[in-house]
Amino acid sequence: MKNVRASERYAKSLLQLSIEKKILKEVKLDIDMLIKVFTESREISNLYTSPIIPIKHKVKITKKIFLNKINENTLNLLLNVIYRKRDNLLRSIFSKFNELYNVHNNIEESYITTTYDLDNDILNDIKMFAEKVSKKKISLSHSINNKIIGGFNLKIGDRMLDCTVSSKLKNLRKKLIKN
Repeated sequence: MKNVRASERYAKSLLQLSIEKKILKEVKLDIDMLIKVFTESREISNLYTSPIIPIKHKVKITKKIFLNKINENTLNLLLNVIYRKRDNLLRSIFSKFNELYNVHNNIEESYITTTYDLDNDILNDIKMFAEKVSKKKISLSHSINNKIIGGFNLKIGDRMLDCTVSSKLKNLRKKLIKN
């Protein structure tokens, strides 16, 4: 619980600072890039979670990797978190920043899962449908899962529209077992 509050404080301060300095979009792009880097590079992710690596080395490596590649305010957040020995919270801070960014911009996360890749026209239609349902801007993510057999699974905020063949089969199986 304590770590969640600390992550929220760091994320909130970065959000407020970027709003005041009118660099919110730039910082959002930085955060998205950092999330991608942490996800794709196990070495970088392990660098910040390891308590064995000295702070001065983490700072030096961070500056070498991110200097002139991200906004100075985002870099200062990274360095501040490292100096305070809270660098194990970085992923949580990034995630919380995205949540706060979405709330600030009235954006709702939406996810669609299908068995195959969808083209942009269909994704735009789904996005427009989700915007009508939620009455908010939608950030739509698409994933592919062959286990659903067919159909789709659409999550809009905390609502779920499950039109998958696998769920229909499960429901049919339950009805047949009861009878």
